[in-house]
Amino acid sequence: MKGNQKVKGVIFDLDGTLVDSYQAIYLSFKYAYENMGLPALPYEVVKKVVGRGLNQTFQDLLGEERVPQALSLFRKKYEEVFRNHTHLLPDAREVLETLHRQEVHMAVATNKFGRFSRAILEHFGLEKYFAVIVGDGDVAENKPDPEMLYYAMGKMEVGKEDTVFVGDSVIDIQTAKNAGLRVFAVPTGNTAREDLENAKPSMLLERLLDLLTYIS
Repeated sequence: MKGNQKVKGVIFDLDGTLVDSYQAIYLSFKYAYENMGLPALPYEVVKKVVGRGLNQTFQDLLGEERVPQALSLFRKKYEEVFRNHTHLLPDAREVLETLHRQEVHMAVATNKFGRFSRAILEHFGLEKYFAVIVGDGDVAENKPDPEMLYYAMGKMEVGKEDTVFVGDSVIDIQTAKNAGLRVFAVPTGNTAREDLENAKPSMLLERLLDLLTYIS
């Protein structure tokens, strides 16, 4: 992408892109598993299995019939721990504040439960920068279906040719391609740089701050 290309809208993924909430997710997984009489999954395993939305994750891990109980237990614990066990990733605040000053429209599209996504960004005082924060439960289909991105563009009132998506996973890259958007990948989540490269994003950044070089 040319450095001088005007971008009017940026849609961000949340976990691994703007925030690190893996510890909160791990503690909530542990609580759910232990209360269901199951051995807790190791932290590294939890990091790898999340990303498609909890409903899908628990269905894959535990089978459909145990999903409601697992979700209920997870959400109960997550509500208690997410504020203390989630932190902003380096560059996130600076990038959002800079883009806001430049009057770039912004949104978040995440497979994290929508209510928690909004609460996290509110906790850090960042929710005011976004036209919409859309997550699991807010639309019919989660990523990699493009519905979240279409919804976000509608709220930002920006067309796809003027919008980029920024994410840290192969799912994010697939989602952007499914929506016909350019996608910047950042190796700040749980996906190896090589896997991101193989998924062929429009641009693979070293760090989130580099985004400003391309869209300022």
